Amino acid sequence: MYESSQDVIWVHGIDLAQEADFDLGSLRVRPARCEVEWNGVSQTLQRRVMQVLVALAQAHGAVVSQGDLVVRCWHGLSVSDDAIYRCISKLRKLAADYPDAPYAIEAIPGVGYRLTSSNVVEARPAARQRRFTFRPWMAVAALAILVAATFWMVRGRASGDHAIRVAVQPFDTLSNSEDAHSLARRIPNEIVNELGDSQVVTMLAAEQSSKEAAPGFVVTGLLRDDAPNVIAAVRVEDGATHTALWSMEFKRDRREASDLPMEVAARVADVVNMAIFARSANPPLTDDSALSAVLQTSDMIRDTRGGDWAQMLERAQGIVARHPEFAFGHSLLSSAYGEAAETLDIPDRAHAMNEAARREANLTLKLDPEDAGAYAVLSGLNGLRLSEREAILLRGIKFAKHPKQPLGALYSYEALLLSNVGRLREALSFQLIAHATDEWGAPKTAQLARAYANLGNLPAARGWLRKGVQLWPNHSGVRRVQRYIVGFYEQPSAALAMFDRLDSQSAPDEKQAMVWRRFIEARSAHSPALTASALRGIREAADEDKISRENEIMMMAALGETRQAMQAANSALDHHRLDSWFLFTPVTRNLRQDPGFVGLAARMGLIKYWRETGKLPDICTDRATRSDCSPQLLAALGSN
Repeated sequence: MYESSQDVIWVHGIDLAQEADFDLGSLRVRPARCEVEWNGVSQTLQRRVMQVLVALAQAHGAVVSQGDLVVRCWHGLSVSDDAIYRCISKLRKLAADYPDAPYAIEAIPGVGYRLTSSNVVEARPAARQRRFTFRPWMAVAALAILVAATFWMVRGRASGDHAIRVAVQPFDTLSNSEDAHSLARRIPNEIVNELGDSQVVTMLAAEQSSKEAAPGFVVTGLLRDDAPNVIAAVRVEDGATHTALWSMEFKRDRREASDLPMEVAARVADVVNMAIFARSANPPLTDDSALSAVLQTSDMIRDTRGGDWAQMLERAQGIVARHPEFAFGHSLLSSAYGEAAETLDIPDRAHAMNEAARREANLTLKLDPEDAGAYAVLSGLNGLRLSEREAILLRGIKFAKHPKQPLGALYSYEALLLSNVGRLREALSFQLIAHATDEWGAPKTAQLARAYANLGNLPAARGWLRKGVQLWPNHSGVRRVQRYIVGFYEQPSAALAMFDRLDSQSAPDEKQAMVWRRFIEARSAHSPALTASALRGIREAADEDKISRENEIMMMAALGETRQAMQAANSALDHHRLDSWFLFTPVTRNLRQDPGFVGLAARMGLIKYWRETGKLPDICTDRATRSDCSPQLLAALGSN
């Protein structure tokens, strides 16, 4: 991986939305719109190309190393020299299109690139982007990104990724507005940009040579106005048959339409990469109908909702029935059975689904020992001890190689397990790797935001949450984590204002929204009457599954009701499976200091895990939190 020549500047990758417009000779550059203008005529650039242009312009004639370009424009991820050179070539071609070239780019062999121009005005980072002082958590993040990049360089891509080409058609628009036409130009460029970052051979259809064979997949789209919204209808087709494999409508309020190209590109890139994996499998899945079912089922796994397991099961069973040799079909079926086991309230049926999930996952690994999804399902089966779950996850991380979506899930599940046993700093490292492995996974981004919040790093949590909302505004997991971070970690007045905005953007569950608001108001007012009213609403909402049991306990703890919170935790364990990560957040410090904490930790299997593995929680190993590690806990762990 390239090394940066500037200390920790990677924390400030180029955010085009924050960059001021500037001039290069006679060319006006508008980074936030990914556009350049000359003599009243505008042209759209791909996002990554624009980032490289901004990075070179900000150097004011100095040489910018390839490493710094990777750090600032690719967030430090491992990319090939070709990816950089493609951007440089496009920028040189852009300059050559004008009568008097507004700039020139000089290559310095073995060093980098240098942009020269007769006029560079306002080519600087936006005021909000300041150089950070190095912090210990940055070392953790840098190490995780280094590990992730090394992981990809060693494992490489699936052998078939480069054999299937993707053509992105120009998007049509039913609107005559310039903004709509600008979006219609930007979206295909953004899709090509995202797929190009993943090393998939992608081109705009207009750039495709007539002598080239038909692409493996074609992306088409239509943009229309539906005041006050802008809607992009997108579909992915088989390149040879033109059969529709996947389609979706993306809707944005016109005021937020500038984020639409990135949202569409991230989702399409995710779908296309899954399609390429299926077509490149051994044996390949060539059946369009089955491939469409794979993409639909994968979408549902990405954003699982309580009642979806039946549709998931039906689609996955159809794939397996038609193509029993396709290993990932069995992996999807095992995921559907696992989701059913988690959702069903009838113990006998839930147990049967759990065993069916185990059977299908084991069958998957017989067909393909490198399938990541099967390991992910096996690690989540009911009845396993924490150490058994971790053994499965670590085995999967060692041996699994594809697809990238469930491969990222393995790292994310290990991060959750580490959070559950109080090893939050290690959990952050795994969550960073999960995101680098599967950058288009909304749950990975949301969990990364929560990991930072639970470590007390609210600025980093806000940044990742902002990215999650920008790319996946309607994803249930992103919205759930957004409410969690706002409700527990923002100041009450700011939190209530944020909830107003959230509720205006989407129709929330009224009771859920009311409970969060009452909790925040009670936390602010310190009124016994308000607290009592909030506690009643919290208990009712948890009983009706409007909020999670973990959130119920955290709300009680945040209101200073330690005894009620401990009672709620023990009561939940009598009837439900309860994740234990909430015990190690800043919000629940009073629970860790309560005499009942050791007994609760023992019931949740934590004491057994700590003693079996010898790996203690952060509260007992970090100097800053040692006061939370009580003598009773040390005695239970057999420590001095």
